[in-house]
Amino acid sequence: MVNMNGFFRHFYTFGYWLAKMMILNICWIAFTLLGLGLFGIAPASLALTNIVHKWFAEGTEVPILKEFWSAYKKNFVKANGLFFVWILISLFLYMDYFISKNYIQSFYFHIILMLLIAISIASFAHFLIVFVRYELPFFHYFKQALLIALARPMETIAMFVSLIILYYLYSFLPVLTAFVGVSLTLYPILWFSYRACVSVEENKEKVEQKSKTPSFGKS
Repeated sequence: MVNMNGFFRHFYTFGYWLAKMMILNICWIAFTLLGLGLFGIAPASLALTNIVHKWFAEGTEVPILKEFWSAYKKNFVKANGLFFVWILISLFLYMDYFISKNYIQSFYFHIILMLLIAISIASFAHFLIVFVRYELPFFHYFKQALLIALARPMETIAMFVSLIILYYLYSFLPVLTAFVGVSLTLYPILWFSYRACVSVEENKEKVEQKSKTPSFGKS
């Protein structure tokens, strides 16, 4: 009987979490449409990230709709500006890739370019959590996301492994994409990014504490 109680407790917890994920997904779709699609994607994604980050840092008792709307309004212009820069970076790298593949055709140049593309994708994967976790000047968000990606490569790899698993899950249960497609896809990315940020912060604190600790040498 104890085991059954434990099972139902875990089942309820999972159902409660899934319900919240569905609400988040609905909010993302609704607020994306509110921003006429193109201008709603960035602030809606960052608003979703803001709530999930609060779940990780403070617990799941967050008023979803209120927090979503507040973050959406607050970051609407800034979010679109930041994502516009990401679009420019993506277009620049795509054009370089196209030119390298069709005209330059240098193996070494192509490898370097592919490495830059991989680093850019990894930086973008960390960008959402970096934005909601830190208060930084505009272009420093890109720098911080890059530093996190370079400092914690294992978390970045874990993100892509989780996306592969989700791909097969969606293939097996395509109905999930309609109910939790966006929120469930972003969740593992945000989780590993959050862990990466926390790890970098903890390592930084340790280094700072070591530097403050007086060393006593032999006279």
